[in-house]
Amino acid sequence: MPVAVEELLSFFDEARFVPSLRARTKAGVLKELANALSNDEEIRHPDVLQEALEAREKLGSTGIGKDVAIPHSRTLSVPKLKALVARSKKGIDWGSADGKPVKLFFVVVAPPQERTNQYLPLLGALVSGMQLKPNREAVATAKNWEGVITALESAFRG
Repeated sequence: MPVAVEELLSFFDEARFVPSLRARTKAGVLKELANALSNDEEIRHPDVLQEALEAREKLGSTGIGKDVAIPHSRTLSVPKLKALVARSKKGIDWGSADGKPVKLFFVVVAPPQERTNQYLPLLGALVSGMQLKPNREAVATAKNWEGVITALESAFRG
């Protein structure tokens, strides 16, 4: 059964939105993303979270091409599925298949055992939704969080 768009959007929160990343390297971005996630009171041990994201990247780049990366991991640092959106104006060398720098980051983290079992559907919706240039541009150029959520909603609805 397909996952409702509203449920997918519920995993995102304005508190987990980084409109402009400061870091310029992959390692720096992973640290910045983990720190941004750890601003959420429910997320524990940002160092463990960062290590989990780094370990996933060592398995292969989460850069899916077309300016997008979806770093993701299952970790005990999070009590439930959470997602973060971050942007980089200049782009970060991420080792993406197309060789292009990444400007849009969608981080997805979940506990090893997840009650809702929406980790993979959320990853799939992000990969699918970000294939279209208008969807990517809408997220990249959104003036505020409401614009980002509107862009994601449109991307998820197809």
